[in-house]
This record gives sequence, structure tokens and C-alpha cells, in this order.
Amino acid sequence: MKNFIAIIGIIISTYAYSQRSIQDLELLIINSQYDSAIIVANQISERDSVNWQVYYYLGKSYQAKYKYFDAIKALEKANSLDSANVVIENVLAGTLDAIGKDEDAINIYYDQYLRDTTIIDPIVNLANIFRKMREYGSAVHYYRKACIIEPGNFYYHKQLAYCISKMNMPATPAIYAYETAIRLNPYDLNMYQQLANLYNSESYFMDAINTCNKGLKNYTNDNQLLKIKAYAYYLNKEFDSSLVVFNKLLEFGDTSFFNLKYRGLVHFEKKQFVNAINSLEMALDFDKNDAEVCFYLGSAFGRSGNSEEGINYFNRTIKLLSPLPKELYDIYTEMANICRQEGEYELSLKYLKLAYKNKAIPILSFKMAQLYDYYLNNKKMAIDCYEGYITLANVPDSAELAEGVSDKSFFADPELLKNSNDRIRMLKEEQFFESAKKE
Repeated sequence: MKNFIAIIGIIISTYAYSQRSIQDLELLIINSQYDSAIIVANQISERDSVNWQVYYYLGKSYQAKYKYFDAIKALEKANSLDSANVVIENVLAGTLDAIGKDEDAINIYYDQYLRDTTIIDPIVNLANIFRKMREYGSAVHYYRKACIIEPGNFYYHKQLAYCISKMNMPATPAIYAYETAIRLNPYDLNMYQQLANLYNSESYFMDAINTCNKGLKNYTNDNQLLKIKAYAYYLNKEFDSSLVVFNKLLEFGDTSFFNLKYRGLVHFEKKQFVNAINSLEMALDFDKNDAEVCFYLGSAFGRSGNSEEGINYFNRTIKLLSPLPKELYDIYTEMANICRQEGEYELSLKYLKLAYKNKAIPILSFKMAQLYDYYLNNKKMAIDCYEGYITLANVPDSAELAEGVSDKSFFADPELLKNSNDRIRMLKEEQFFESAKKE
């Protein structure tokens, strides 16, 4: 009997000592004394190798020291001693996630989810890790579940919106989720920015402007919201309003590439070419390889009477566009227009032909015909080009062909067709009389 009592006493004493030791271990971790905690935990494990808390705190200490592989070993031991302990599982999964073992972390969270599909934590953990992995479809699946369980949590709606916006699907669900998130939390600046950008990408420019205005009520003069708002005005062709906001950004000291570039483009659209040149040249100092800035600089110089500088920028644009894209059509037609205004008709014809090589649309044939007709005194080529315009422009007469032609530039302009037919008739008459005189 005495021996039994002694054994019980030893067990109680060991347990009490072990609990005191665990409390000491917790205190060391609370005070961030991780090296000491590791030493103490290893000492306790030699006396008590079946206490999950020892290995749990050992794993936490290794994790805090960024010794992730040692942390995983200790946490897996703790998990084996107390399986289905959510506290251990979450720390283990987080550590696995930290070293890139995403699939192992997902398996842990998924097992938790299967044990009880109504508990929010594993659902959100699964959603977050799938979002980090850019597996947005799976992330959307779990964020939607989270929104159903806790519909008042703005974070779930926000992340749901973000993931939907990254997928190749209609933007409406993302927009709705962002709007819901903002109603639940009107103080998240990032959501206003993301939603406004999404509206712009979907061409809902007024919605983007309204979203920016709502955000600016809480975050007056936020630089990013002002940029998005100015850009939305620009896209919506409200150039005066856009310029007001871009100028405000400039007053705040924002001389970023974006601000200078689109401020220049607004001036260009307002036909304020000198102001456009000033902003676009400053923008080009930031990024000398932006082909769009070069293009509009070329056009602004050309339209303000400096054709030589305009052509220089167009040639620079061409060099930047490699391989040569459809934008070359716009560049060459602009160059042709400048040369025509300057009376350099042969050069204008050259650029029209280059434009035609990149985009063979009927209107170019008509423009070449006019050059031959009115400026180059070449009746034969003028007739050929007028007839070429009529032939190309009449291609969609067949219903079968029309269905395959979506570019409106391929359809005939009735006035240009009439003009072309009239000029062909007159030029042929002139050729006839010229021929008769020679005979």
C-alpha cells in the first residue's frame, strides 16, 4: 500500500513539475526568449516524451527563429500525440505554407473542413492559400462559402471580388462583391481603388468616377484615387474635367510618368498641341521607350506646324514597335497627313502605301487616288485607285462575306462612292480628249 501511495505521489509530483515547466515554457515564448525556450523544451521532452504541448512550443520557438524544417518536425510530433488538434494543425499548416509546401498545408485545412463543413476557419484558410497560389477558381469557391456563413464580414467579399476579377469571366459578380464589401466597410481605401479600376476596365467610366468620389470623401486628395478619376474622365472623353484633376495632381507635386503622359494626351484631345508637347516630352524623360508617347508627340508636332520634328518622332515610334503591329497603320497615316499638309505629296503617297501594307482598307485607296488626281497629275493611277476603292468597299455586298467583316472601315461611304464614280467618269473623259488631241 505504501509503495502504491509512493508511486501515485511520484506521478502527481511529475505532473505538477511538468505543468510548471510548461508554464515556464509559455512565459519564455511570450517574452520572445526563443533560444531559452528551445533548450527548456528539449530538456522537458527527455523526461516527458508524450506531452504534445512540449513539442508544440518547441515548434513555435523554431518557427520564430525561422528554422522551419526543425519546426515542422516538432509540430508533426505534437500532432501525432494529439491528432485533430486544430491549434497544432494551424501552426503546422502555416509553417508548411511558409516553405512552399502548399499541397501539404491544403491537405491539413481540407481535413479540418471535412470534419465540420460549417466552421469558418478552415474554409477561409483554404481560400487564402488558393488565392496565394493564384488558383482563383478554388479560392472563389471557398470565399463564397465564407460569405454565406458570415455575410457581414467585408474581408470575404473583398477577396471574393479580387479573385473573380483575376479570372476570365464577366466582371459583374466582382463588382457586386466589391460594392458589398464597401457597404460593410467604407474605410478600406484599397477597395475603392480596385473597384474604380475594374469599372474603367469594363468601360463603366461614370461608375468609376462615382466610386472615386465616394473614396475621396474618406481619403481626401488620395493620389491614386485622383489618378483613376482623371483617367476615367479621359476615357469618357470629358477632357476639361480630366485636365482639372490632372492639374490638381501636378499641384500636389505628382510629376509621375502616368500623370504627365495622360495630361499630355488630354491637351492633345483638346487640340492644345503646345501644352501636349510640353507634358509628353517630360513623360518621355521618364520612359524613353513608350511608343504611344512618341506617336502622340509626333502627331502634336506635325499638327502644330513642326513637320520635321513630327516625322522624327514617328520614325522613333516605328523603331520602338518591334515586331511591327497594327499601330503602324496609324503612324503612317499620320505621317501621310503631315506631308500632305506640307505639300510633300510624293512623300505622303509613300506613307499611304506603307499604311496600306499594314492595313489594306478601302479609304487608303481613295486617299491615294486623290493624291494622284489633284496633286500628282497621274490620271491613270488615280482611276486605278478610285476603282480599287469601289471594289474593296463593295466586298461586303454578299451576305456571306458581310458576316465575316466586322471592321466598319471596310464598308463603303456613299458620298465617297459617288465622288469616286464621278471622278472616274471625268478623268476618263479627259483622257479621251487628250488622246484625241494627240491624234
